[in-house]
Amino acid sequence: MMTLRSLLQRNLIYYWRTNLAVVAGVATAVAVLAGALLVGDSVRESLRGIALSRLGRTDLVVAGTSFFREQVAEEMRAGMGDLSPLGAVAPFIALTGLALEGETQARAGGVAIYGVDQRFWDFHGVKVAPPEGSEALISRGLAAELDLAPGDSLVVRVEKPSAIPLESLFGRKDDAGQTLRVTVREILAPEQLGEFSLRPSQALVRTVFLPLERLQRNLDQDARVNALLLAARSGPVEAGTIAGEGAREGERLVRERFTLSDLGLRLRQIDSTGTLAVESASGVLSEPIAAQVRKTAGELGYQTASFLTYLANTIRHGEREVPYSLVTALEVPEAAARTGAVPSALQPITRPVAEGGAREGEEAPPPLVLNQWAARDLEARPGDLVTLDYYLWREDGTLGTAATTFRLAGITPLEGLAADRDLVPEYPGITGSESLSDWDPPFPLDLGRIRKVDEEYWDLYRTTPKAYLPLAKGQSLWTTRYGRLTSLRLTPPAGTTGTTEDAAATRPRELEDRLRRALDPLALGIAVQPVRAASLESSRGATDFGAYFSYFSFFLMASALLLVVLFFRLGLEQRAREVGLYQSLGFSQRQVRGLFLREGGGLALIGSLLGMGGALLYAALMMYGLRTWWVGAVGTSLLRLYVQPGSLLLGGLAGVAMALLAIAVTLRSLSRSSPRGLLSGSLAESTATGQGRLAALVLRRRDWFSALLILAAAGLLLGVIWQGLAPAAGFFGVGTLLLLVLLTQWSRWLHRQAGASADSGLSGYGNRPMIALGFRNATLRPSRSLLCVALIAAATFLLVSVESFRRGAPASPENRQSGTGGFGLVAESQLPIVHHPDLPEGRAELGLEDPILAESRVTRFRLRLGEDTSCLSL
Repeated sequence: MMTLRSLLQRNLIYYWRTNLAVVAGVATAVAVLAGALLVGDSVRESLRGIALSRLGRTDLVVAGTSFFREQVAEEMRAGMGDLSPLGAVAPFIALTGLALEGETQARAGGVAIYGVDQRFWDFHGVKVAPPEGSEALISRGLAAELDLAPGDSLVVRVEKPSAIPLESLFGRKDDAGQTLRVTVREILAPEQLGEFSLRPSQALVRTVFLPLERLQRNLDQDARVNALLLAARSGPVEAGTIAGEGAREGERLVRERFTLSDLGLRLRQIDSTGTLAVESASGVLSEPIAAQVRKTAGELGYQTASFLTYLANTIRHGEREVPYSLVTALEVPEAAARTGAVPSALQPITRPVAEGGAREGEEAPPPLVLNQWAARDLEARPGDLVTLDYYLWREDGTLGTAATTFRLAGITPLEGLAADRDLVPEYPGITGSESLSDWDPPFPLDLGRIRKVDEEYWDLYRTTPKAYLPLAKGQSLWTTRYGRLTSLRLTPPAGTTGTTEDAAATRPRELEDRLRRALDPLALGIAVQPVRAASLESSRGATDFGAYFSYFSFFLMASALLLVVLFFRLGLEQRAREVGLYQSLGFSQRQVRGLFLREGGGLALIGSLLGMGGALLYAALMMYGLRTWWVGAVGTSLLRLYVQPGSLLLGGLAGVAMALLAIAVTLRSLSRSSPRGLLSGSLAESTATGQGRLAALVLRRRDWFSALLILAAAGLLLGVIWQGLAPAAGFFGVGTLLLLVLLTQWSRWLHRQAGASADSGLSGYGNRPMIALGFRNATLRPSRSLLCVALIAAATFLLVSVESFRRGAPASPENRQSGTGGFGLVAESQLPIVHHPDLPEGRAELGLEDPILAESRVTRFRLRLGEDTSCLSL
């Protein structure tokens, strides 16, 4: 007995060739779609795993632009209450440097250098013995690059930290780096945190772990670090939680536990009157800090005096001169100037410019006051012209000299403020020297100019300035982008001088506490960074590879579905008599369509199951390509295949749904064929009258439909240009719309030619009538011809787009518009470039005076200036 089930089974077996093609088409579509989803999942999970494995237990990092007390870590741990989301902290030093193999001198730049001790490994819960003495632990990536093995010698070079900016006169430009020679004790695996990194990156990590104490000693940063690791109390948590609540807790602890010294500031008592000096380790006070100090001191009743001290190479009067003298520009409140601490000779130049004194831009020379020793040595009298010669560090990396002439306004005795040797910040190599001859400044010094009387002055008065001028004039001559003052003096309120020792000690502590609360560390170079959240965000990448591969795979999927439609329609045409027989026996069109839809559904299900297996193969092949051939697309070869059942099932169901939709559209042609025509083996072709309302409207209004598609393509282009739409989505979207426009016009031509006269263009001999005959045959089955053209067009678009994406834009070093700015090479230094390479000293410092290099094409330079200048384009 024939049943519907047995009929379906026999049809599937009998028409196995056509059915096999339909199954292959569905399987291909599912494999491509599900495979693209698996590729996206795998890339995301791989990058996420890489990011998290490199962070260990780290959730947050407290990092400073300068070094701070190591003890801050213990103080922050003590401040973490039972309800705190944070539960662990570890101090360490994080730097970037250069690593060289000890024997071959093979080198690697951009190496992460960490100074760690046992607290670092305990923080992460990793059992690794910390390096000691001259030992070093390195990552596998660095070992492979430099061909290192345990026991090999390694040279590490890092920038030596300096609180004094290199761009200032007193910055030590001749001691910018520190070199350490160590021995490789062990090569750490990734699970041993060998690839520990705080910077989100998929590239191979090259790290060197050094003993914290030794690195501190070599960098002259005793018991100081520049970073702290923070972790959640209950282990790594969701990135959003720790980036919010945890970061706020970290910021609270930083504000509570960081002191003025951690911010590079010093508050010290000058004399028994309770006067305090506020100074910076950098030698200059920034404007925000100076403004906050004035505000806080004013709230407590302190009077604030401002000072800017500089070095004059020469103080000259006529033929006489005094070499290497400290000069102070000052501004003292009038009330403080009258207390007797400021000699009367200094008082005319201590007032702000707005109240009197010389103004910048006036033709008359600005006023200057000399102390008795300098005036006697120069044989100068009030009213004489005195010239100061001094160094200036220029923006182009050169040291120049300048001179300014002053009118001697007075001569002050060496008493009170004029005898204060604490007006000068601490400058290494200068202020701590026993004699002038022992000076070791970071600028040229002619020891032959130093006289015996100069040494005697140094023995008696040390860093006491020899000349004074108005603060506004000094700032116009010697200001830098780092600040306009070298110190602030805070005088306690009147009536507090001579109070008890307890009161005298309490007021500075009160002022320091108020300043610590007023100066926000987070605004002065200390940052709490949610590195786990940043790494997870970075691991998602700028490209959604699932969507990206879906874009590339779209035309492949479309081609596979077109094949399904094409083969299914071909099967219908072959079985037209069978369909006509069904209808003649009393089957309704709905029943016939249902029969074929069940048959097509079974084929789609089989194809989908096979396609899921193909998706695994497709995804594995793509991941292998991303690890090898296309490693530059992601930047890492550590990608692995991750199979998400949900993505696989979604791809399978979507493939079945698309195949059923394609089959259902194909079966609509049955409603336009009569039983008699079907029995004769004829299946009705698509016409405008036989289609549904939407299809008929499209066929009748092809020009309008094409215009709408072109407008949509223009909208996508504008979305890419103005609204930030992904360029890949815009490219494939516009390409699809324009392809539909061309196919619409091709359909129009096919249907128009179908009604042309039979012998049109077919007369004659040669290639022309043969080509006309080919086009005429295409018009016999316009729908099938359109499907074939669409199939070939989709494949062609895919091939051309893949090749276009693979190729990069040509970049010529000679063309400034090529994206390289006209530079063929970019050199990067791990240490700051102090001198401009266009200058002789700069070329000598970089080794560009070598005869071979001198003959090369390295003739033009572009230097990015700044405190951490390290990029050079050639």
